[in-house]
Amino acid sequence: MNKKANRRAFFVCLLICLMYVSVIMHLPEKMSFQRVSNVQKIVPANMNMSMQENTRQVIPKIVPVSTVQAAQTELPAVDKKMSYPAPGDDCIEPALFMSLPLVCFAIKEGLIEKEGLIPAEKGSRSTVSWKKPIDILYDRDEEGLKNISKTIGLKNMMVFLKQEGIILKEGLSAEDIMLGRGYVLEKKKLLSLYNRVVSDKYNRLFPFIVNGTGVVGRNGNFELTAMRDKAKKQHTAEDEGWLMPNLVNLPIKIALDKLTIHTARIKIHGSGVVAEQSPKPFERTSGETECIIYGKSQKQQTGEK
Repeated sequence: MNKKANRRAFFVCLLICLMYVSVIMHLPEKMSFQRVSNVQKIVPANMNMSMQENTRQVIPKIVPVSTVQAAQTELPAVDKKMSYPAPGDDCIEPALFMSLPLVCFAIKEGLIEKEGLIPAEKGSRSTVSWKKPIDILYDRDEEGLKNISKTIGLKNMMVFLKQEGIILKEGLSAEDIMLGRGYVLEKKKLLSLYNRVVSDKYNRLFPFIVNGTGVVGRNGNFELTAMRDKAKKQHTAEDEGWLMPNLVNLPIKIALDKLTIHTARIKIHGSGVVAEQSPKPFERTSGETECIIYGKSQKQQTGEK
């Protein structure tokens, strides 16, 4: 027991000696904690510094409101919508002028057939007027152009125009683009479409006049010019007589092929095979005579027999 007591007394005395030594060597001051500021790059100071000095160092710098607003105005306007040209000397609403290069593009790419028939005029459910794309352009037939736009499709139109350097605003339909309404286009870009897409095969459509302005070809280039609305050119077939073929009992598709050689003014009632026709078989006529086909389905014909 005496050994344990002596040992404890030894350690107590040793601890007391160490405490006296640390006080003499100023070790508490050297091992004091330091304050680090996250607000500014301030050199840390001892905790025994005056409260006034600590307070002055940790107060953050206040940026004036005017400076913040100025910084915000310098940011790029990434959220602003793209601006489009307005009507003026260099820009127009293209109207039906846009339809001609679009139709020529569609024919060239095989999206529609040059000699194919497109439903043109609205009528009753059993009455349809069919025309070739070129005749629809020639007649400025908006209903026919709407049907062509549906066949071409909005995506194909947008891709074609983008390739030609024309970016249209969102929200336009295929009909809007075809009829040239609801947007504005630079005149030079419109004429560039004509120069690149419209070939000599479509010369009979010119001058292409819309609302007192016409597109004409001069020296191999197209130009926009003011002109009076002239009477439409007459089809070259108007002075040529032809004999109405016998279409009775023929499928309507074959009957159409026979008629489109002579005229594009064709109306169809019903379906199936031809039951009646106007004009009558082998009747002599001329020009763009209107022909009417009355069809009867094969099932109905068989049932009557």
